[in-house]
Amino acid sequence: MQKLIRLLLVSILCCSAVLHAAAQEHDGAAKENPRKVADEIIKEAGKHLGKPYLYGGNGPQSFDCTGFTCYVFNKFGYKLSRSSADQSKDGREVKGGIENYQKGDIIVFGGRSAKKTPGHVGIFIAADSLNKSFTFIHACNSGVTISHIDEPYYAQRFIGVRRILPDFPPEEKERRALFNLQELFSGRSPAARDSVLNAIQERRVILFPDGSWALLGENGEYVAPPGDKDFVLHADATWRFEEASSAEFYTVKSGDTLQKIARQFGLPVEALCEMNGLSQKARLKLGQRLRVQ
Repeated sequence: MQKLIRLLLVSILCCSAVLHAAAQEHDGAAKENPRKVADEIIKEAGKHLGKPYLYGGNGPQSFDCTGFTCYVFNKFGYKLSRSSADQSKDGREVKGGIENYQKGDIIVFGGRSAKKTPGHVGIFIAADSLNKSFTFIHACNSGVTISHIDEPYYAQRFIGVRRILPDFPPEEKERRALFNLQELFSGRSPAARDSVLNAIQERRVILFPDGSWALLGENGEYVAPPGDKDFVLHADATWRFEEASSAEFYTVKSGDTLQKIARQFGLPVEALCEMNGLSQKARLKLGQRLRVQ
């Protein structure tokens, strides 16, 4: 009997050692790959979109704002404070502008009655291509949703950003490859998703997703376009130069559609699509900039 007990104890100790080693390996991987962990955090958060708000809700069926962040981060071994006041002190402060924020950061907002006192939190998703605004996921009165910092309520109450994960390692910026227009529109090149290139008088025009554009010089460097000209790309891949106008742009927010934006600015949907080189079936992305005038 004693021999059997000893064997059981040895088995338990061995299993504990294996589990401890596996946990250490997982923790090590998380610290070595914070970008991957952040992606998983946003993926987990997204699984709960639409779930109802409940004060004191800890999930997984309903949440309040800190119950949501605690639940999501706890899945990956990170323990957050339960109140928004305390979460505003968790981790470390992220200083500087939007370009310094990283996926998975905690966004801190003021409360309804006291705009400068922490009363709400969310999870940073991504900045737009110009680092002028960003999206975040959070549990609010309408449930778990994705919102935009440009929304007046949140813009007025934004307090700061806290980093829970390790800093992301620097990424090597990929050199923009050059492709001809036929390759881009045939879909054979992944660059078709990011830029449109064409040869004009032996010079290439590069049209970026945010609506800006540049000429490519002979030495491979970008050259600012003439100040008195606009480059217009049509949905059928044709283009033209025209005199620069007082163009206005709109940043896509959660819930926007081409029809909704067109109504907002008094445009036919066809005209909105024409100005932006889009088909009427195009899917909009949060943070995308559309020309509306």
